[in-house]
This record gives sequence, C-alpha cells and structure tokens, in this order.
Amino acid sequence: MKDLKYFALLIFFLFALDANAYLDPGTGSIIIQALIAGFVGAVFIIKIYYRKIKIFFANIFSKNK
Repeated sequence: MKDLKYFALLIFFLFALDANAYLDPGTGSIIIQALIAGFVGAVFIIKIYYRKIKIFFANIFSKNK
C-alpha cells in the first residue's frame, strides 16, 4: 500500500500539466543579490581567519623570542 502511494505521487508529478509559475524581475534580482552577498561574505570570513592563522604561526616561528 505504501509503494502504491509513492507510485501515484510519481505519476502525478511526471504527467503534470503547465505549472503557470512566474518569477518577476524583483525575485530574480533578490536571488542574484543573495548569491553575491554570500560570496563576498565567504571571502571576508576567509580573509579574517587567514590573517589570524598567519599571525599565530608568525608568533610561534619568529626568531625574536
């Protein structure tokens, strides 16, 4: 019985008619803005931690003790 439900759901989605979905230009620009913000945020976080790790190892291996 459980398999029949999944089969019926699969058939329903495979043979669905037009979805009549619409994304306006505002939605597209929000998606692009979110992707760009995520990329810039990731670069900023990597930059912050890279400097901290670099300073940490510089302090450990410095010749002036």
